[in-house]
Amino acid sequence: MQKLATLSLLFIFIFAIPVCGQHPELGKKIIDLKTFSVKFNVYEFYKNQIETHQKSLALYSQRKTKEAFSEELLKDYKFLENIDTLFVDNNIYLLLYEMKGMNTKDTLATFEGIRFQKLDMAANDKNEFQSLRATSETYKDDKKNFYALKHKLENVYGKPQIIEETLQHGEYYEWVTDDFIINLTLGKDEGENGVMSFPAKLYLTKKSEYENLKANFIGKSKYYWIY
Repeated sequence: MQKLATLSLLFIFIFAIPVCGQHPELGKKIIDLKTFSVKFNVYEFYKNQIETHQKSLALYSQRKTKEAFSEELLKDYKFLENIDTLFVDNNIYLLLYEMKGMNTKDTLATFEGIRFQKLDMAANDKNEFQSLRATSETYKDDKKNFYALKHKLENVYGKPQIIEETLQHGEYYEWVTDDFIINLTLGKDEGENGVMSFPAKLYLTKKSEYENLKANFIGKSKYYWIY
């Protein structure tokens, strides 16, 4: 699999093809991962953020710094980390949307009250949902948030079908539903002043595409959905 350079935003507008399904917008509505639909429209979710980013860059290039970072323009803006295209095979590619909140208080998604501040998604060349990674950041809680999320997932989906311990994550849990393969992993990050945090990372992957994604996408690089 070949990783291309980060896509220009213009590329997204030229090739993005809206599909049917939910149409919430990033910054306008918090996603409920418990009721998340496999027909989720990835492009529509990120579209306004991409447009806002373009406007801000254009104003900044014109040296209109105040306008580029005005509260009115950026009131619902979330930080645009990356938009990539990943070629899986010949003309088959995935679009990667990586975004997070402007600060740790932002909530982009929830699962039964657990808040997620970072929400990345992958779509195919028709902008149909393939997979997402939601990250719940907490500090000084000694993994309590992670175990609270695990408990809530067990209440909804039952005991995990696969429980593994790996050197990378320490804990890895998996559930299978009619539409999704659901994974939960425990991260480990060192923040400022050496304060450790243990982000909970929740993955929803389209069940019908899971094996193909696992072969061509998952774990191929440190940048892409590592379980």
